[in-house]
Amino acid sequence: MANQILYIASGSAPLSSQFQETLDMLLTGAAFGQPTTLWLTTACLDQLQLMPSDILAQLPDFGVRCVTNAPAPAAQIPLETLDDQKLLALRDDCSQVLVF
Repeated sequence: MANQILYIASGSAPLSSQFQETLDMLLTGAAFGQPTTLWLTTACLDQLQLMPSDILAQLPDFGVRCVTNAPAPAAQIPLETLDDQKLLALRDDCSQVLVF
């Protein structure tokens, strides 16, 4: 997708206020029809298991595609597992990549 934005949740601070603000920004763009994908890294998923986020549960309702690079744990959102090659292709195809 030519105008797709990829957000990469690195896991460095998934429970921080910055993470919540980034998710708000992601949802806002998606609500206005911006093709959006959220890549939840393994480190981020591990941290999110400790403290689930209500915002994450809303992502599919806004058309946000959520992907991960490892088998997804019992998550509150549907996650598509992609291998490293597909994730790199996804990153290369996006017009903008934001890491948080």
